[in-house]
Amino acid sequence: MRQDFSAMAPGQAQAILAVVERDHPGRLDALRTNTLVELRTWRAEIQLWMRPPHSGWGPCSVDGEYNNETMPPSLHVGGASPREQAFAALHELGHHLQQSDSGLRAPLSDWSWNESKALSGLGARLSDWSWNESKALEEEACDAFAARVLLPEPHLPDALRKAGPTAADVVALLSSSHASREACCVRASEFFLSSGLVVLLDAEGRVVFAARHGMMPPQRGSDQAATPLIRAALRSRGSAQVDRTHLVLCDGHPSEDLYGQAAWLDENYLVAVLGVDQVAWRRFNPPESGSSTSRFLSGRLCETCGEELSVSETCEMCWQPKFPHGQCGCAAAWPAAYRWCPFCIQRKFTAQFPKPGLTACRDCD
Repeated sequence: MRQDFSAMAPGQAQAILAVVERDHPGRLDALRTNTLVELRTWRAEIQLWMRPPHSGWGPCSVDGEYNNETMPPSLHVGGASPREQAFAALHELGHHLQQSDSGLRAPLSDWSWNESKALSGLGARLSDWSWNESKALEEEACDAFAARVLLPEPHLPDALRKAGPTAADVVALLSSSHASREACCVRASEFFLSSGLVVLLDAEGRVVFAARHGMMPPQRGSDQAATPLIRAALRSRGSAQVDRTHLVLCDGHPSEDLYGQAAWLDENYLVAVLGVDQVAWRRFNPPESGSSTSRFLSGRLCETCGEELSVSETCEMCWQPKFPHGQCGCAAAWPAAYRWCPFCIQRKFTAQFPKPGLTACRDCD
C-alpha cells in the first residue's frame, strides 16, 4: 500500500524554501514573478532547457524532467503556457535541490534506509518498493515547493486558511495570481480540515492533475465523466455541487462517498474539490454513509489491520486519526511502527505481531 506523503511534503517544501533563501538570498520574489528569467541566472548551478509541450505522462507530475548527469545538472521544461512552464521549472528545481543538498536529501535517505533495513533479506523487489516510496515523497515535495513559491502565504485568503478549500477558492487563486492551475490545486489542498482532493480535469472529464490531502488520488488520464459531480459539471457547463459523489480509482472501483464541488477555470479546464467531511461549503457535513476515513468517527476501520477501532483523537503532526497503537500516517512513527512478515510478504503494523520476538504476524502464526 502506497504511503500517504501529503502530510510530510509541506515540511520538506519549507526546508527547500529555506535552502533557496540561504544560497540565493532575496531571490524568491524573482522566482515567483519571472521564474524562467531568474533561473537562467543560476548558470553555475543548473542549466535550463525549454522543450515543446509534451502530451504524454512522464515520471513527474508536470511537463518537465531533471537530469543530474549533465554538468551542471539540467532542468528540461515544457508546458503550453508561461504559467505551466513556471510551475514545471520550479518543480524540477525542487528535484535538483533535494538531490544536491545534503540537508534536504537526509529525510528522503533516512526514510529509504529505514525501509531497506526493515526489508533486509526479503529480496530486491521489496527494496525497489522502498526506493519508489522515497521518490514519491520527493515528487510531492516538489509540487508543494513550487506552489509555495508561486502562492506565498500572504497571497492566500483568510477564509481558505481557516475553513478549507472550495472550488471558488481555486478559481480565485488562479485569477488573482500568475500561478498555474496545478499550483493553485496544490496550495488549496493543503488546507483541508479532513481528508480531501483538489482535482484538475479537462473538458472531457479526464484527470490532468490531482493534489491530495490524506487520500489516494485518481490516476492521471482516468475518465471521471460518469461520476456524479463531474457529470453534473459537464452537463451544466457551470458550477456544480453534489453531496454524495465519488471518483474512479486506478483499479476501476469507485472511491468512498465524498462531498464535492466543481467549477470551470476556463472553457478547457474544470476543478473539483472533494472531501470526506468538514468541507468548507457546508455548515454541517458528517461523513457520508460507508465512509471510513473521518477523523471524527468514534469507530473507524483501520487500513492496516482491517479491524474497526475506537478513534477519539488526532495526531498533532499530521492531523490524521490516531489509533490506539499510534498509527496515523505520521512520518515520525513510520520507521519504528511497521514490520515485514516474511511469510505473507506484507508490511504490517507492529501490533499485528503477537510477541516482539516472533517473526510471523498474527495471520501467519
